[in-house]
Amino acid sequence: MCSVYVELVRGVPLISVLFMASFMLPLFLPQGLTIDVLLRVLVGITLFAAAYMAEVVRGGLQAVPRGQVEAAASLGLSWWQTQRHVVLPQALTAVLPGLVNNFIAIFKDTSLVTIVSLYELTGALGLALNSDADWRPFKLEGYVFIALIYFLFCFSISRYSLWVERQLALGNPS
Repeated sequence: MCSVYVELVRGVPLISVLFMASFMLPLFLPQGLTIDVLLRVLVGITLFAAAYMAEVVRGGLQAVPRGQVEAAASLGLSWWQTQRHVVLPQALTAVLPGLVNNFIAIFKDTSLVTIVSLYELTGALGLALNSDADWRPFKLEGYVFIALIYFLFCFSISRYSLWVERQLALGNPS
């Protein structure tokens, strides 16, 4: 069931998920029941991101050597204790770059919500440029400012990820 979900969602572009959440979902709801468009889009992005995160974590779980699980079993650890104390720390450490890559991609993909009539930075600038002629001469500056915001956030997340990787490497002498 999980594999079907992951493969189905990963095979569809995010913009399709946003259109389904924004325009198609209300058609399937009972008459009189409405869900706010922001909530629908938020759930769509969350489900989309979850599928990608699941694949990254699955790859990390497969990277943990089988001998680690056998060693935990020989120590008498239960399955849950093995997962919590042995498998997951190793798996998540191995896939930290992939997880951060997904977080950055999701952050940048938030600009797609403009297409389904929600406004974020880019949409707000477009709204300002189209509604007030005084803003039009500052179009380039506005887009450069937005690009700077995206760059600063993505660069900060990337640097923090490198710091976390170094901290985890200190605790792992191998």
